[in-house]
Amino acid sequence: MGCECQVLSLGGTEESLEAAVARVRALEACWTRFDDDSELSRFNRSVGHFSAVSNDLMVLLSRSLEGYRLSSGLFDPFLGDRMVSTGYDRDFELLAASPVPQPSQAAAPQPAHATHQPVTLTGLLLDQSRGQACLSPGLVVDSGGIGKGLGAEMTVQWMLAAGFTGAMVSLGGDVAVGGDHPDEGWRIGVADPFGRPDADLIVALRSGALCSSGTLQRRWTRDDGTVAHHILDPATGEPLVDSAIVAASAIAPHGWLAEVLTKEAIVGGMAAAQRIVERHPDCALVLWGADGEMTQRP
Repeated sequence: MGCECQVLSLGGTEESLEAAVARVRALEACWTRFDDDSELSRFNRSVGHFSAVSNDLMVLLSRSLEGYRLSSGLFDPFLGDRMVSTGYDRDFELLAASPVPQPSQAAAPQPAHATHQPVTLTGLLLDQSRGQACLSPGLVVDSGGIGKGLGAEMTVQWMLAAGFTGAMVSLGGDVAVGGDHPDEGWRIGVADPFGRPDADLIVALRSGALCSSGTLQRRWTRDDGTVAHHILDPATGEPLVDSAIVAASAIAPHGWLAEVLTKEAIVGGMAAAQRIVERHPDCALVLWGADGEMTQRP
């Protein structure tokens, strides 16, 4: 998944812990877009007709579609071809990383999404009873916007079913926990997106997930010298610009949902963030503006 993986457990054995790590690697092998032979890559090439998919891929596709509809398209997992065209066509470690920008003196203007219309139809059809899916031509599913949080959640579920009494899985800082927890909860660090060490947060998480995303960290320099990042604006298919929110962390009951909410808030701005907490009273957001100021919702 192009990131550091951390698996912690309460109960279980060394052998079962190694099996949990193997579970993460199996999800990576299924979902990665950096391997032409992964199941996701093969599915993206089989457009226009129903084809059999594994349970792991079906979960990714169904949650991606649910997040797309839930966010009215602000979270868009079908821009895989646009992500490649921006230059993110290989593992991030192989790209020419661009420095993290420092806070500006004033917040950037909020993007105009007032004319955005709710999505009523997509080009992904799922037949879960038969284990089949169909993708329309022109769409490419990208697991990067949801896979880490979803993968962490699925691995925790697997660990609890395998006999662990408690589990925490972090994939690149996107964390899911379940079952028993130490003391008052698993202590999860949330790094300041601007790299200010005195501004890091610690969250005690007893259940659910905490995921983070933003436009500041995964930045690279393209061949033409311009800087790109991995949060795309669905309206343009290009890296998002002029967002009032440059980074977001979400706490939610599910890893896939926390992933979706971070992108929805960043792309949709403060108005979308307010709608999120009104629609999901069991969720919370931590938001950073371009000026470096942190706010919380609710």
